[in-house]
Amino acid sequence: MRHEQHLSRRGAVSLVVGAAAASALSGPTAAARSRPVTARLAPSNLHFEITHRFRPVHVIPPRLVQYDTERPGGRAALERVRSGDDVRTDERPVAPWASVVLDVRRLTADGSVTMGLQAVDGDAVRVRYDAGPSRVSVEVVRSGAVHVMNSTEVLLTAPFRLAFVVTANAVGAFSAGGGYDAGIDRPWQPLLTDRGGVADMMDLNRPAQLHRLHYAFGGEGAALGRVQAGPFGQFGLRDVSLVRNADGTPYVDDEGALHFTATSSGVGYAHQAHTSMWRMDPADPTRMEQVGSHFFSYEGLLMGNHGGQLVRDADRGRFIALACGGNLPKPGVTIRHGSGGPELLSGVHLIRGTRVDLPFQKAAWDPALRLIEGRWHWAYVNVTDFQPALRFRPVLAVAAPGGDYHDGVRIRKEDDYRRNNNEGCRLQQFGDRWYLLTSDPESKQYVVRDMDMRPHRRLDAPYPLGTPFPEVFPLTDRDGRKRWLMVTSDGREYEEGSAHPVLGYGVHGDVVVMRAAHE
Repeated sequence: MRHEQHLSRRGAVSLVVGAAAASALSGPTAAARSRPVTARLAPSNLHFEITHRFRPVHVIPPRLVQYDTERPGGRAALERVRSGDDVRTDERPVAPWASVVLDVRRLTADGSVTMGLQAVDGDAVRVRYDAGPSRVSVEVVRSGAVHVMNSTEVLLTAPFRLAFVVTANAVGAFSAGGGYDAGIDRPWQPLLTDRGGVADMMDLNRPAQLHRLHYAFGGEGAALGRVQAGPFGQFGLRDVSLVRNADGTPYVDDEGALHFTATSSGVGYAHQAHTSMWRMDPADPTRMEQVGSHFFSYEGLLMGNHGGQLVRDADRGRFIALACGGNLPKPGVTIRHGSGGPELLSGVHLIRGTRVDLPFQKAAWDPALRLIEGRWHWAYVNVTDFQPALRFRPVLAVAAPGGDYHDGVRIRKEDDYRRNNNEGCRLQQFGDRWYLLTSDPESKQYVVRDMDMRPHRRLDAPYPLGTPFPEVFPLTDRDGRKRWLMVTSDGREYEEGSAHPVLGYGVHGDVVVMRAAHE
């Protein structure tokens, strides 16, 4: 599939595994990584313990900033705002997941600042703060008329930072500093959102609407210290997925680092999330950094699909990108695919997506794709009922013999042993056998099945809040000993503890890292 590349960059990043694991996992050699696994190992041989829990929060990922007034020419833009002018930059977002951040140094008693996306004809989607009435608003400007989508009284005292965030058609305003406290221990305090009115007036998922809009900002009676704009980052992560080779082994780059995709939560529920790219250095497990984002183009829309994975198919020189998109109950959630080269590991990309022709009843999500004994194997969730209750279960499927991963896919096995809702499908080899791992929020356990869907002993690992996915994989240290890691997430809400939450369900979660040795 074709894709467009934007802001492709490479850089050093890390992910937390645990101080004790750092020395054991440092510098795995290529020879050590290629050693065969032992046939005796089974999932029940492993006992996992949590080593770290953390939550990346970035309105704009530092490595993906598109516009910055600290770059050449930026000082002139700040002077224009000081004179009361608006600034429409030359940069624009790839998809409607974008942010503008103002560092407000001074603001007069009747001053105001605006930030958002603006067209050359003045049409705009923006956030506005007016110091006089102490009010923040989400506005849409069409044909010169200003339409207030939502507003609320908020007292901010300079200096403070103010952020415009759009994820799909949901717009939010956030502050840092300035005296406002939403009652949460987070770097950005939610002020208000609009998750319906903007779409009615200006559907940003449509290229014709979005592509005429550029990052913009302005003010009256305002002195700004710095302005940044770029793709939106996240208020939390979920659905963490290791980038793997087609045979299921971890993809390790030339510097010994691992890569992950994750669902970056936005201003609202699942359809406001998107896929982000992360890089992990097991030798330095104290940091984590986002290095890219994936967006998808299909059916005339710009989408931020999620809950998928990236698979390296070295034999065909490609990386296969999978992601889920859609809403329940209609039109339903389906799995989309596209492909590209190693540039998909970093930078911001718009991937041309196509629906995978998988057999399912109502909807499908949480795919796992592996090449096993020369044939592509799938695991995914098959939704069987919407009413009277949402019901789903994992299935195992295979592509046509000798075919590509999306050719002639048919269901091989369904779970006839267990009727509970399980999701978060992961195919993992332990020893010389393959297993399907899923997450069961009802029993709060990780369910283990063999490739005939027969149940085995549960995975011995802590089960965080929500529905953590069992992303389990091995690494080999310098002395040849195999160490097992699990990188997952929990369902802690961003506004946990707030008496007046404005973001709603779906804006979660923390990253949870576990490790285990082969016992």
